[in-house]
Amino acid sequence: MMRCHYDDQIAVYRCARTGEYLCLDHARLDVVSVSTRVRLPPLPVRAAQPEDYDAIKQMALMYWGETEVTCFDQTYDVLKLPALLAFSEDKLAGMLSYALEGDRLVIVMLNVHPEFQGRRTARSLLAIAEREARNRGLARMVVATSNDDLPALYLYQRWGFVISEVKPGAILAHHGREERGFASIPVRDEIRLERKLA
Repeated sequence: MMRCHYDDQIAVYRCARTGEYLCLDHARLDVVSVSTRVRLPPLPVRAAQPEDYDAIKQMALMYWGETEVTCFDQTYDVLKLPALLAFSEDKLAGMLSYALEGDRLVIVMLNVHPEFQGRRTARSLLAIAEREARNRGLARMVVATSNDDLPALYLYQRWGFVISEVKPGAILAHHGREERGFASIPVRDEIRLERKLA
């Protein structure tokens, strides 16, 4: 488990310039030139197997504090859902848990360990999820994130998702209290995004 460079909090991001690991409180957004980034090869992705769910549980608990995720007005247990996993050698680098519902693939959880950020891991996971949705003839992919999660909003919109709905206060009501999120922005609202596939 990576710890923040500035305190003992769990690191959820890695600074692209310095390589320092950062918690939510110390992470910030900067405008930088893409030419300054080192391009490492993407990591391989595969479907989760039954023996992978202990690692999925650990990742969910580390970054979310729970294995159940409430979004789209329902609760999903990532230990009961299919998942895609990215590995670096034998180490779990990232995961995408999803549900298939009607005409859509719901992205329930997407996490990449900080040490593997910047390797197009999230994009690789999204690409395989999209391929799964298209192979099943689904019309769209949907995902929900919180109002503070600017990196996630950046990622999903770059991938072609558009904001379809905002549920003010939904996350605040679920947790019963305001929590600090990315760059200490209060976590309150659920932002729903959609990508049409047809």
